[in-house]
Amino acid sequence: MTAAKSKIQIGPVALDVFPDDLKYYPIDENIGFIENKDIAAIQKPFIEAILKQEAKNRIESPLMSKAEGGMKVRNLGDFDSPIFELLNERVKTFFMKATGAKTAVVDDCWANVVRDGEYTLPHAHKRATASVVYALDGGDDDGFEREPMNGLLIFADPRLANCCQGKTGFVGTTISPPRALRNYMIIFPAHITHLVTPYTGARPRISIAWNLNAHKVSGELKHDGNIE
Repeated sequence: MTAAKSKIQIGPVALDVFPDDLKYYPIDENIGFIENKDIAAIQKPFIEAILKQEAKNRIESPLMSKAEGGMKVRNLGDFDSPIFELLNERVKTFFMKATGAKTAVVDDCWANVVRDGEYTLPHAHKRATASVVYALDGGDDDGFEREPMNGLLIFADPRLANCCQGKTGFVGTTISPPRALRNYMIIFPAHITHLVTPYTGARPRISIAWNLNAHKVSGELKHDGNIE
């Protein structure tokens, strides 16, 4: 239930689950990110595994990407990837550090592969205390140069102070991670409304999302089209 491991073996190297130099950057109350430069150089095999499964999913469920705003790839633990093991342990540690919880339980986790023209509608997650998103691959390197709002994770919620700078309770602006940031991992309260703007690009935009709590949630998790 907890992030008990301090290191994960990846090939000949043992990487720290949560290095001491990982700095937390807040962008609003209870929303902030860390950079993951240690993972960026070694995540290619994990990306390839996700894209291989994504291709199968698009053949088997061609309309799913239209309904969910990108193709979801689940059961990432079945890939037997040390990269995912490291990410999963880091997310749980991140959750505990950010919330002060003594334990961390992943309620749901999936990869989301977004291709040209796809987007995610505004939503929140009702079963979780916090959500974490890892930017595995941001897509085309010049994506934000061509369009500053290209495939951008956005928070737009009247409960966020930075969204309501003109008048409390009225959303007049949005919050998002810095556009130039790569391989960021962002944590936010799961009830906060968020979305991803339409993406345009040749290389797919890939993210991984986790929903977490301090303790296991009762009831069955259903992937029935309703946001959990």
